[in-house]
Amino acid sequence: MYIVKSTGLTERFSPEKLRGGLRRAGVPRHLVDRISNAVGERVKNGTTTRQIAKLVNDQLKRESRAHSYRYTLRQGLLKLGPAGFQFEKYVGSILNAYGYETSYPEELHGACVDHEVDIMAKKGGKTVMIEVKFRNDFDYFVKLRDVMAAWTRFQDLKDGAALGKCPKFDSVWIVTNGKISSRSMKFGECKGIRLLGWNYPKDESFAHFVDHTALYPVTVLHDLKPDELARLSDGNLTLCRDIAVRTPKQLSRATGLRSERAESILRSCRMVIDPESDPHGSKFSAKPRR
Repeated sequence: MYIVKSTGLTERFSPEKLRGGLRRAGVPRHLVDRISNAVGERVKNGTTTRQIAKLVNDQLKRESRAHSYRYTLRQGLLKLGPAGFQFEKYVGSILNAYGYETSYPEELHGACVDHEVDIMAKKGGKTVMIEVKFRNDFDYFVKLRDVMAAWTRFQDLKDGAALGKCPKFDSVWIVTNGKISSRSMKFGECKGIRLLGWNYPKDESFAHFVDHTALYPVTVLHDLKPDELARLSDGNLTLCRDIAVRTPKQLSRATGLRSERAESILRSCRMVIDPESDPHGSKFSAKPRR
């Protein structure tokens, strides 16, 4: 049985791939089997990946709203676009959670020309130059030319630092919510560029960074409006876990949201962080594996 991807290409339907997505969201094993079986029965030749995702999420909403939020991580990331700046701030928030001090320089002077750097991250006496590549479609790749361009900027900034024109960078990373081409991987490995894609590297991917410590963006909430996201982002509140520790009054003051709405967002974010706090959750709900 073949399904249709967002690119229009087809691939064989994989129940195990479906189960993997549910496990990634921390869905308990019993619930994984129940949902994957129910969805599998409704998949036919020509069913799109978008339709499958909706079937899965509809099933999850009936079982556990908290896990339905977690499952829609990739869709939530799309709401951080389309310009990509919100995604940069989200990546910065993840880095902060891992102990990095981050900033967003406008332009830095290289030896030859000026360069835009998305994020500058410092930790342990080292400074990292980070290129953020937001993709509106998960099937879009970060290609070799993207990685080579980042490497060229890095080298010119290193030369600029030697001339006292800009801060010294020790390494360069590229972070994306999309995929990374095989040639990009090869070049990155050769030059020592750290590449973080949705599923690359296998045990240290972008998705792993998010799931491992529950660093979910507030955009996984299904009913969040664009103006509400803007208010939260202006207050540097892009992570559910940073929102969850506040009181409704604190969140309302920080964002200008009505207290009732602030309280609703807080409750939802707390469910994302701890699915067991979901009052409508399945009795099989459990915390994600660490």
